[in-house]
Amino acid sequence: MAQTRVKHQSIREQVRDLILHRIATGEFPPGHRIVEARIAEEVGVSPIPVREAIRELTALGMLECAPHKGARVREVSLEETIYALEVRVALETLTAKTAVPLPPDKLEDLEEAFEGILETAAQRDFVGFLEHNQVFHRTLVEASGNTVALRLWETLAFDVRTKFILEYLRTIDPVLIAEEHRAVVEAVRRGDCEATSAALATHSNSLIAYLRAESERRQREEAGESDND
Repeated sequence: MAQTRVKHQSIREQVRDLILHRIATGEFPPGHRIVEARIAEEVGVSPIPVREAIRELTALGMLECAPHKGARVREVSLEETIYALEVRVALETLTAKTAVPLPPDKLEDLEEAFEGILETAAQRDFVGFLEHNQVFHRTLVEASGNTVALRLWETLAFDVRTKFILEYLRTIDPVLIAEEHRAVVEAVRRGDCEATSAALATHSNSLIAYLRAESERRQREEAGESDND
């Protein structure tokens, strides 16, 4: 079997990111069993960092473990996705007020992520879009210096990268969604923390509204099926 090489520095983090990437792309769908020995062999490392990465992802709620069954990718419901987004936008609008104005290096990171969002949206590369989007939003939270908020935000990362978000990107013009980030970037460039917070809320609430409408539609369909029974 050909090996996928990783750097020996921070192996646990690289194995973790490999698993996360495969979850995001659908290669590891909900219910998929994470085989520790198989990943260790593929990456070319000992089982120890793989085991540590699995433990970390389990603690974050991305994987679930059962006795004698090992770790599997956890299924995230539509309702969980909505709740996670609501908590995340609350954290982001709060931390934006202390993050802005951004230091030059963080502003550069934000603008680079924004360019990546625009590029992947134009290419309809939805997985790439989500990866750049993750960097964009994380940069703002991290810049606030609020380590508690950042830790909470990171625990929500998996719940907001679900099949429902991918469906949203495929349903709505991804370029329009990408452009919603422009108001955030412009507010950050002006050093306006209140406008940054408001732009983040507007951007996230449009997604939440879409998912709530989808949830209500599904509930109506289920109610109709029950009536027919």
